[in-house]
Amino acid sequence: MDELRLAFRRLTHHRGTTIASILTLACSIGAAAATWSLFSAVLLHPLPIRDPARVFVVGQSRDMRGMPAVSEAHVYSAVQLVRETGAFAHVAAGGIGAGSLLVETSGRRVPTNVYFCTFDWFDLLGVPMALGRPFREVEDRRGAPPVAIISDGYWRAAFHADPQILGRALNVAGTDVAIVGVAPAKFRGLSLAYAPDIYLPFHVVADATKSPMNFFAEANRSYSPTAWITIVGRLPSDSNADRALQQLRVLDDEGGRAPRHHVLVPVNTAALPSSARFNVAQFTQLLATTVGLLFAIGCTTVGMLLLVRTEARREEFAMCLALGASRARLARGVVLEGGLISVAAAILALPVALWLFSLVRAFQLPGSVSIDRLALSIDWSVVLAAAASAVFATLLIATVAGVFGFSANVADALRTRAGATPRLTRRRTRTLLATAEIAVALLLLSGAGLFLRSVSAALGLNAALDADRIVTGSVGLQPYGYTSITAERFGAELAARLRGNPAIRSFALNEFQAGMGAAGQLIIDGQPRQFPTMVSFVSVDEHYFATMRLPVTSGRGFTSTDTASAPPVVIVSESFGRMIANGGNPLGRRIRDASYRPPAQPLMREIVGVVPDVVANVAIEEPLVLYFPMAQTNRSTFVQWSARAEGTAASAIREILSAIKQIDSQVTPSQMLTLRDQLGRQMSAQRFGGIVLTALGVIAILLTALGTYVLSETMSAMRLREMGIRAAIGASGPQLAGIVLLETLRLVGIGLLVGLFLAWLGGGTIRAFLFKVQPLDALTLSSVAALILVLALAVSLKPALRAARVDLASVLRET
Repeated sequence: MDELRLAFRRLTHHRGTTIASILTLACSIGAAAATWSLFSAVLLHPLPIRDPARVFVVGQSRDMRGMPAVSEAHVYSAVQLVRETGAFAHVAAGGIGAGSLLVETSGRRVPTNVYFCTFDWFDLLGVPMALGRPFREVEDRRGAPPVAIISDGYWRAAFHADPQILGRALNVAGTDVAIVGVAPAKFRGLSLAYAPDIYLPFHVVADATKSPMNFFAEANRSYSPTAWITIVGRLPSDSNADRALQQLRVLDDEGGRAPRHHVLVPVNTAALPSSARFNVAQFTQLLATTVGLLFAIGCTTVGMLLLVRTEARREEFAMCLALGASRARLARGVVLEGGLISVAAAILALPVALWLFSLVRAFQLPGSVSIDRLALSIDWSVVLAAAASAVFATLLIATVAGVFGFSANVADALRTRAGATPRLTRRRTRTLLATAEIAVALLLLSGAGLFLRSVSAALGLNAALDADRIVTGSVGLQPYGYTSITAERFGAELAARLRGNPAIRSFALNEFQAGMGAAGQLIIDGQPRQFPTMVSFVSVDEHYFATMRLPVTSGRGFTSTDTASAPPVVIVSESFGRMIANGGNPLGRRIRDASYRPPAQPLMREIVGVVPDVVANVAIEEPLVLYFPMAQTNRSTFVQWSARAEGTAASAIREILSAIKQIDSQVTPSQMLTLRDQLGRQMSAQRFGGIVLTALGVIAILLTALGTYVLSETMSAMRLREMGIRAAIGASGPQLAGIVLLETLRLVGIGLLVGLFLAWLGGGTIRAFLFKVQPLDALTLSSVAALILVLALAVSLKPALRAARVDLASVLRET
């Protein structure tokens, strides 16, 4: 206890250094704790269900043109087939159905996320209700009285957490349903990219959505069966995944162009969209590595501060040894100081972690995984992570600084009193720590620069279009009772209202018709062709190309003569034209979809024009687009538009919303974005990484400046007598200052070389998240290196100037 009290007294005696050490370590531990919470919520424990290791999602693997693809969507008949294999003790199913449905709240119908699941869905997952009960089997039948379970978030947002919610009616898609339960707060469905607000029984999907889709694979329907169902199974206690997979093999389809094999995906893995799992894992690994580096630099900085203070006490240590104190006791005192700093930092790290949660809440991870939807918060896992970080920091600091408690001896005191310069080996540890700080600072700041340059490059796409003034939006009118005919009238009236609006320079209607993947084919001049990326089919009106500022670079644009009775025509993007013409002229070529089969008549279209590319997906820099005249395509109940703002995009959005409300006050469109914002959202992970790395990099470079200053200051102080002797024998002030600055330059140079080597090693990890920028980008690395060098030399000026003004007589008097 006495040693603890003495350690506390020594820390309070040097308040400035102690506060700086605690704040430095708190930021490092807080970042580590927040990162651990994010890592756990995304990869380790994304779903709060019972015994998740025994729960699997059934998928189907197909080999598409040599590329394996896994689908987790099934048709209705697959549910019973999976049950009959006996692979699982319990099988349940669910699906989104037709997407969002209109739910009436406060007198307005609002699109709301609705999920359909079998009555035993919550039982299989082991998710108890926070209020009420799960579905009953009699409720999961077509024509049964409709009931609903709502999520905790929807309960709080729409009903203000009313404890009397059970039994209340909720109007979903025009039908009143009774609320029978509220899901627990931490359960947000089985996907991190989609959070249901309302759960409805599985078999009411057709009645609730009023959709023509063939949800239940009925033979008497004109539509093909819809693959919309996720099948989840829980293994029996005496089975394992390999045995269950063998039992599912009876359902495999070895024939056809794309053989199908069943696979089992762990439910925690399936929580991430299949297309984004690898990128999310890489991104979280990159983030964890980054924070780990910051944690290391924080610990080394605190260790260096303790080291300097310990070395300043070497005469005290030597005297204590001479008086009989043990080396272990000296080292224990240093360890206690480090322990007190670590405990204080761990306590302060919790609000730091909470602040970081609020800072990153607006960002998304790859795969449209919203960080806000993860509901990160301070919990016991974060507390334990902070405590573990504090313990690790204590051990690291004790290793760095406590060793001097064992190495002190009486000769140190005698040598100091004699005026000798301490041996150079005393500075090796501090030099190593400062070099590590510089290397880490280079990594963090260059990583931030690479991310931000990637975002800038993505936002710079479509620069000729003035993309921050192009506003795009859409609304599905079928849930509001519109038909394709009335939806067409809605779009025409919306266009008529807005084309005379002073906030709108130009307004166009367009509609995404379909997209053909890499497995599809187009027949071009009688020859089948496949394409490396998706081919988009878009219908547009006569104002579209002018609104988008897409000049027809070859051929002609659409005219009023391109009616439904006129010969079918198409305008293509430049990338599509180059690909099919092999650099020649695509005009006059004739295209049809290869999916047409007799007796259906193929629709042959002639290419009459070529327009520049519009990049709407940063992953496809050469978009393959076919534009059709809107009069020559079938219209749906989906209305889409593109508008060019006269002033700001925000004012144009307000006018579009106002016009929609004037036409139909019940209609609520999806969020409208500028073309630039669409690209920015696709770079959300890079923006998130750039902001995080910038914040951590700023901390790192400040710590590096502090470490470099401490090293230069102590080196200058330790060599003060040497500098005095050099001055006495004729060395000039600039020569003495140059010794200090040259030492700093050597130290920074070594650190930068180490940092460049580490950047080379980590280039493969960060490469997947960069856009038009290479991991070893010379401009970024040289700029960051120059910044670190200039800052290090700047903080070394004061010790250098003190060395330049040294006077031997004054030094000897102070000895």
